[in-house]
Amino acid sequence: MVINDFAFNQDFTCLSMSTSECHKIFNCDPFGEFYSSPSDMNPSPTAFLRMLFSTSLTIIVPEMNSNLGNRVLQVYNLKQKLKICELTFPSNIVDLMLNRKRLVVFLEVGQIYIYDLSSVKLMKVLEINSFVSKKGHDESNSTRVVASLSPDDRSYLALPLSHVNEQTDLFNADGSSSQPTTPVLRPSDSAAVVSLDSLVELTQKNEHSPLAKKETITLEDLQKDSHGWVVIYDTINLKPRLIYKAHDSGIAKIAISRDSHAVATASNKGTIIRVCHLNFELLEDLNKLTITHITNLRRGHHLTRINNLTFSLDSSILGCGSDSNTIHFFTTGGPASTPAGPSGATEEHETSDEESRSGRSSSEDLNENLANLLISKQPEQERELEEEPKSYFSLGLKKSSKLLNNPYTKSIMKKLPYKDYFDNLIWEPPRRSFAFVKLAETAPSTPRHKSVEIGFGPSGLLMLASYQTGTFYQYKLPKPHLEDREECQLISSHSLE
Repeated sequence: MVINDFAFNQDFTCLSMSTSECHKIFNCDPFGEFYSSPSDMNPSPTAFLRMLFSTSLTIIVPEMNSNLGNRVLQVYNLKQKLKICELTFPSNIVDLMLNRKRLVVFLEVGQIYIYDLSSVKLMKVLEINSFVSKKGHDESNSTRVVASLSPDDRSYLALPLSHVNEQTDLFNADGSSSQPTTPVLRPSDSAAVVSLDSLVELTQKNEHSPLAKKETITLEDLQKDSHGWVVIYDTINLKPRLIYKAHDSGIAKIAISRDSHAVATASNKGTIIRVCHLNFELLEDLNKLTITHITNLRRGHHLTRINNLTFSLDSSILGCGSDSNTIHFFTTGGPASTPAGPSGATEEHETSDEESRSGRSSSEDLNENLANLLISKQPEQERELEEEPKSYFSLGLKKSSKLLNNPYTKSIMKKLPYKDYFDNLIWEPPRRSFAFVKLAETAPSTPRHKSVEIGFGPSGLLMLASYQTGTFYQYKLPKPHLEDREECQLISSHSLE
């Protein structure tokens, strides 16, 4: 039996499993199987299964063995064992997301179908780049959907701007719907001149870039600048709300918090995660979202592929899963705990060293050593260091600025290979994880590039569903603290097969 997909429902009370033989639904706490499709006498191979919170409304995509592929989507009421409707699409379904308002279906060819879930009425078809990539790590062809739909009724869809092509009508705000066979396409000769000024938010990461000096910012300008731009699309009003730059390199994973106030992104390098905090107060006046601040999170220093980002129910914790089989947990923070300033750590000077099990990283040691080198030459600073000797990062912003703006320090900084990284850390050092789980698994990742699904239960309960072993784990998540990382305590494990 091959596991095709795991999915927690929006409130983490249930876990669904889709396999090459059947599909099952498990209760998470207490753990137990409460639904299973017949697999012996009447096998029902399933590609995807999604539940709407804790209701009986379930979306199922059967796994077809024919040439048609996985093109059929079925809407079920599992409690009544009633098929409500069935939809057939022009190409394979590679992912689907839903909340109480919207059902979003992603097709292999790059189309995104947006439905009103209450009536299963098609509202819009967005034409973007194909989700099939020929640059996979292990396979010549790989299918990865990098997008996230917010669980709340705002129904914001976040996706990389690099996915958008000149044929899309994503930037049309006419509210018109398009039919599956005739999606509305914008002519390529006019797409390049569409002004995105009203949507683009220039953060302190790029406020001095050439884009800030342009009178009109176009899609072509943003895509030439970087693959790290993100667009937030309103699937209720069918219009984009915000475009901002999250990373210098391409986006590998996106997650939206339960209240839509935070968007987490990871780049293809897999070292820095950024959490963009959003403000809705001026939405009606400006017709767009605004960014209040950005929190930087340091996953590690060796390059890896991040395949899971999940917010807790109260959005205070972010779980991160990757090919390294180490699951990291961060506090997402807020304005009170994150100083304003540049968006933080750059991804240009990352090393390939592993993090130590003690919780200290090589980069932190490097930067503290560099700081000590600079400070040791400043006699007037010794008294201040004796009063607060914890680390370089414990110095106040005012002290750090004074120290690094003197001529002697500047002359040394110019010779340091990590000077840009060092300068960014002065303003906002990226946070490290406060807890982690190390899965002792060696099986290769699935072709869908997933290793684990992450769920958060009540009272610090952490839940992991492993693709590699088909095991459901329950851990005790420790309370966040400022000391060394703490390993989560295993409570129980259950086989899902």
